[in-house]
Amino acid sequence: MKRKAFTQSQIRYLRDRAEEQYENMQGSRSFRNVSFLLYIALVVLIALTIRSFIAEPIRVDGDSMIPTLVHNEDMLVEKMSYWFSDPLRGDIIICYYPGYTESCVKRVIGLPGETVEVRGGKIFINGNELNESAYWDGQIVGDMDPVVIGARHVFVVGDNRNGSKDSRNASVGAIPYAKVVGRVVAVVYPFDEIQSISRVTYP
Repeated sequence: MKRKAFTQSQIRYLRDRAEEQYENMQGSRSFRNVSFLLYIALVVLIALTIRSFIAEPIRVDGDSMIPTLVHNEDMLVEKMSYWFSDPLRGDIIICYYPGYTESCVKRVIGLPGETVEVRGGKIFINGNELNESAYWDGQIVGDMDPVVIGARHVFVVGDNRNGSKDSRNASVGAIPYAKVVGRVVAVVYPFDEIQSISRVTYP
């Protein structure tokens, strides 16, 4: 049987339909590309939100928190709890010192209104010796005259008492709540050092 040839009008119709389908396909690909970019932007936004307001991994820099935290360990810092409650004694926090652009990791040992003193190698809170046997068993070098902690401030020290610049230093002093970033809750790297970090309860 002889195949019937297309007429010119049929050819034009088929060409128009093909062009229309091609444009639709182009539009679909563009839509998929835009959707993918929006998805990536949303993921990045969520990640930044979590990092800024909820939790963030931060690397330990230095030896001021030995033996609890070691140089180059990665710790997980939780930021939400201090929205609803104040820092407590025994917390390990991330904070900023006056004039510093980089954060520091220290332990809270003094609270608003309390008097902190260092004498005879020990820390005293309101005249009572602070039992720090959970993380420190040495003697502190140097004394510090009694200091009264102001409202909405905390007194912080490094667990490595003789290798830490902290609130005992006049240039640092007590840290205002506004300079507290969050609470360290775990070591997450190296993997063989993973552990949770709990608030110390003092006897």
